[in-house]
Amino acid sequence: MREGLLPALVIAASSVPAFLLAQSFARERRRMATLLRLVGLAMLAGGAGLAWAAGDQNRILAVALALAIAVNGLGLVVLFDVVRRRRGRG
Repeated sequence: MREGLLPALVIAASSVPAFLLAQSFARERRRMATLLRLVGLAMLAGGAGLAWAAGDQNRILAVALALAIAVNGLGLVVLFDVVRRRRGRG
């Protein structure tokens, strides 16, 4: 197995829950579904990036940093969306 392929596959496979959640929110909360799809796509891109990095430490660092920024940034947007909806109901 090519070096670095296993972590890439693990990251890509971990995007499945985001897509499943997006599907469950698709009818009632379209914004949330879209954000979760974007999280899943960022994770798939991160997995592809790790496969591309192929053990090169500089590339791995760049992909990991980009993945962390993308997923955590989208996670914050999801959190803000949830908080905003809860305040609107209360």
